[in-house]
Amino acid sequence: MKFLRAVAHWVLVDEQPVRLDFRTTESFYPAGTILLYAELDRIVSLSKLPKPVTLMDPIARRPREVLKQIGIHEITKDRCDVIPEREDVVYWKATKGLNQSGENLAMLEAVAGRVNKSHAKQLELSGAWRGVSEAVANSVEHAYKFARSDGFAGLPDTRWWMFTQLRHETFVMAVCDLGCGYRATIDQTLPEKFVSEVAARFGVANRDAVAIHTAMEYGRSGTRRSERGKGSRDALSVVQRHGAGELLILSNTGWMRYVFKGGTEVEKHNGDLGIDIRGTIVWWRLPLKGATNDHG
Repeated sequence: MKFLRAVAHWVLVDEQPVRLDFRTTESFYPAGTILLYAELDRIVSLSKLPKPVTLMDPIARRPREVLKQIGIHEITKDRCDVIPEREDVVYWKATKGLNQSGENLAMLEAVAGRVNKSHAKQLELSGAWRGVSEAVANSVEHAYKFARSDGFAGLPDTRWWMFTQLRHETFVMAVCDLGCGYRATIDQTLPEKFVSEVAARFGVANRDAVAIHTAMEYGRSGTRRSERGKGSRDALSVVQRHGAGELLILSNTGWMRYVFKGGTEVEKHNGDLGIDIRGTIVWWRLPLKGATNDHG
């Protein structure tokens, strides 16, 4: 985050082009990488410079393949001739989009298009996929109601960034927005006494983590439309309906993690990130139906 803030300040405030030196980078982790993907797209989109960001590719092939596979070079308009071929890289797919009304299956189709039909069927298209679609739609709908801490209030053409991976009988999906976070919307949606009750009952200390868990518990939608009444809760209901898997939500300074096995919640944790990521990441990990290990 310190790195990304420095890049944003240099390009958007000082209006100077930057070179990002990844030559010694060895690994990319999904949560950090989707923030890199989203923030670079934001920075390049907002900059008035002809070439605001230039990449210096990793020397090692694996991380170089990752940057190519997820399309970072397309954002920065840099050339990279490497063809991803590693088994732990080629299954990652990246996409981004503007919005989703929640009244049709446009988002569902966009996500499902990233995996083949047989796997989509294993993921129970009518259940898990529909819940993922609704959760992303809800996130987009609420994320930019208020400007985030640095004043950013959203891009005109892109509101969410998404990674998906289908590998080793497990589907992983991460969705990132650069909006105001759960806390700002929950504070406008629920009475303070409800938020305080959740914090006390579940022992959640970080206020952003409290907001995440409050949304999961009460599942209210700021739209006030009956068909969207449990929009915030859909991120968790995806795992609940699937019966097994994991949900991790990071929002600004806090995080909540839920683990299900055999249709039952077996773990629930929360914590403080130690820094404000200025956005929200919703991360699902779902074992495919019929997999030998339903916990992944």
